[in-house]
Amino acid sequence: MTPKQMIDFDARRESVLRAHLKQNPKYRATVRDRRVAFAAGVVRYFVGLGVVLFLLKTFLISQNGQDTYLAMVAPLLEHVSVDGVLAQAVAPDRYSTFLASAIADMTAPKPQTAASVPEALDRVIPGVSGS
Repeated sequence: MTPKQMIDFDARRESVLRAHLKQNPKYRATVRDRRVAFAAGVVRYFVGLGVVLFLLKTFLISQNGQDTYLAMVAPLLEHVSVDGVLAQAVAPDRYSTFLASAIADMTAPKPQTAASVPEALDRVIPGVSGS
């Protein structure tokens, strides 16, 4: 067999093997599973991104207040339509404001008053005042 005939034979053999492989149900199922897995990964990515952006919006509302948050996003909202997806995603809604108020209540400093400096030091470092 000449080298050219060997190359032609190998090419025909590879094409026959590929054709038989494509007809194999296990191979087709594997290809189908890979497509589904890729689509599920893309969906998971966008859902995760949406959750992160929602939590960021909630955190900004809890730290700055709803009015300040609206002032921060006002330049962005000027350039989008009122009924658009971006406008609805950026605008504060009842879920983000409810969660923001809960976060603000948890992170708010608790006021503690002391009658004198030794009492205050005793609260911070017990046994300092010597009483």
